[in-house]
Amino acid sequence: MQKTLLALLSTTVGIAALIGLKAQSAGAPRSALAGPWATGSSAAPTGGTRAPGSAATGRYTGAAQATPYGTVQVRAVLVKGKLTDVTVLQQTYGGRSSQIDSYALPILKSEALKAQSGRIDVVSGATYTSDGYARSLQAALDTAGR
Repeated sequence: MQKTLLALLSTTVGIAALIGLKAQSAGAPRSALAGPWATGSSAAPTGGTRAPGSAATGRYTGAAQATPYGTVQVRAVLVKGKLTDVTVLQQTYGGRSSQIDSYALPILKSEALKAQSGRIDVVSGATYTSDGYARSLQAALDTAGR
């Protein structure tokens, strides 16, 4: 009986310690623009128009962003300065990247449209994709003057 109680107590203490460590490491959401590995060239406009003093309208292609699993690049569509769509032109590959991207990219698009900027949170489990997506999107928006 004592061995059973001791084993049960040890298991409970071990689980509590693991939960405590997991809670500490999670922290606050991190912006996808904070990744140190993503670099890219400047964005190129693709048919956007903007008269002086007016809001941008058109499609703006963000810079291709290198990640450890490939390149991420997006095109932003703006109508009168409002972000209305984001299209992925290039995405990561290799290993489980296709699986991860199929989950993460719709979330990133939804977050970008909600935020109306590239300042979006990282999708858990898709850090590289999130960082590349956010940086490419922000480059496209910068080109549009946003």
